[in-house]
Amino acid sequence: MERQDIEVFLALAQELHFTRTAERLRVAPASVSQTIKKLERRFGAPLFARSTRRVELTPLGRQLLDELGPAYAQVQTAIARAIATGHGTTGELHLGYMSAAIARRVLPLVDAFHAGTPSCRVTIRETALNDLYGPLRRAEVDLSILPLPVAEPDLTVGPVLLSEAALLAVPADHHLARRDQVTPEDLTQETFLFAQNLPDYWIDHHLPLTRPTITRLPGFQEMLAYVTSGHGVAIVGAQTEQLYPRPGLTCLPIAHGPAFDYAIVWRTGDLTTLASAFLHHAANGRGSS
Repeated sequence: MERQDIEVFLALAQELHFTRTAERLRVAPASVSQTIKKLERRFGAPLFARSTRRVELTPLGRQLLDELGPAYAQVQTAIARAIATGHGTTGELHLGYMSAAIARRVLPLVDAFHAGTPSCRVTIRETALNDLYGPLRRAEVDLSILPLPVAEPDLTVGPVLLSEAALLAVPADHHLARRDQVTPEDLTQETFLFAQNLPDYWIDHHLPLTRPTITRLPGFQEMLAYVTSGHGVAIVGAQTEQLYPRPGLTCLPIAHGPAFDYAIVWRTGDLTTLASAFLHHAANGRGSS
C-alpha cells in the first residue's frame, strides 16, 4: 500500500463518509472511491459496506484498521522525530509567563507546538510581577511572555501575543466606584500601588497621569489587598476581576488609558534553535483579545 492509499483508508474508516473524507484530504470524492475500490481489488474482499444511508467497516476493514492504524501512527511519529532532530527541535524548552490572562493564550500554543514537535518537552512557570526579568537573566527559562514595555539592553522583545485594556482597581466603597469610567483628572489625589522592582519606565508607561504619589509593595496579590483595604488604587489588566476575584474590589475603565501588551522576550544573543522554533510557531499563531 502506498502512503496515499493508507491515508485515504484511515480517513474513511474514521469519517465513514466519502464526502467528508474527501474534504478532509482535500481531494475529489471520486478519488476516494477509486482508491478504496483499488484496495478492495487487491485484498479480494470489501473493506466497507455501503448503502444509500451509511458507510460501515466490514470485518476485513476492521481487521485492517486495528492492525494498520497503530503501525501507521508509529511511522508518522518516527518521521516527525527525525525531522525534529534534523532541525534541532528536540530537547526541553522552558517557557515563562506573567499573569493568568496570558496563561490562557500560552497553553494552547504549547499543546499545538508539542503536537508538531513530539520530541520536544515544554515546561511552563509563572513569573512574579516583582521579578519580571529575573528568571530570564538567571537562565531559568528560555523565553518569557511579559508585559511591555521591556527596555533592557540584555533582553530582546518579540511578537505581542495578547493585548488587554488597563483598568483602575479601587475599593468597592471608593467615591469613584460607581463611575462608568474615570479620567486622569479624577485621579490627581490618588496613591498608586505598584509591585517592587518594576523599572521606572514601566511604571511611567502605565500611569494615566504624571507624577502621582506611588507606593511600592512586594507583589501583585499584596497590591490587590491594599486596594481593597483603601490604601490606594492600582492599574490592572482587564481580566483581573475574573481571574483574581476578591470581595470589595472594583475595576473601572480609564478614559484614553494605557493597555497591557504581552510579548515574548528572550536573552539577547541567546536564542536556541528550539526557542526559535517556538517563537516562529507563536508568531504565526498569535492573536489578541
